[in-house]
Amino acid sequence: MARSGGPFSYPFGHLFGLFLRLGGESDIAYNNGMDDFKRIDHVPAIAVNQPVGHGGTYNQPNGGEFAIVARASLDWQLKGNQEASKMFCGDSPAILQRKDWTLEKNAKVK
Repeated sequence: MARSGGPFSYPFGHLFGLFLRLGGESDIAYNNGMDDFKRIDHVPAIAVNQPVGHGGTYNQPNGGEFAIVARASLDWQLKGNQEASKMFCGDSPAILQRKDWTLEKNAKVK
């Protein structure tokens, strides 16, 4: 399936998984990012949003909330850290206990 709309068109077939962090609806990348997320159904995909805009919270001390979430996603995906996976998976993902975060998962996420 190719992405339409805009100057680029690309298939998602090469993906092995997707973890998308966006700054909520005011983020300039939100509409395209969420459109991409909704099209990916052949691999696990997670989209998290915090309504802070395109730059996230990286300009805050230690990167703010976005750095906490980014680190957990990388520890989980790159290091296989199952404790970090609890931020996004299970019946009560830890990210939903943090201020203003939303989480969407496709059917491939366990």
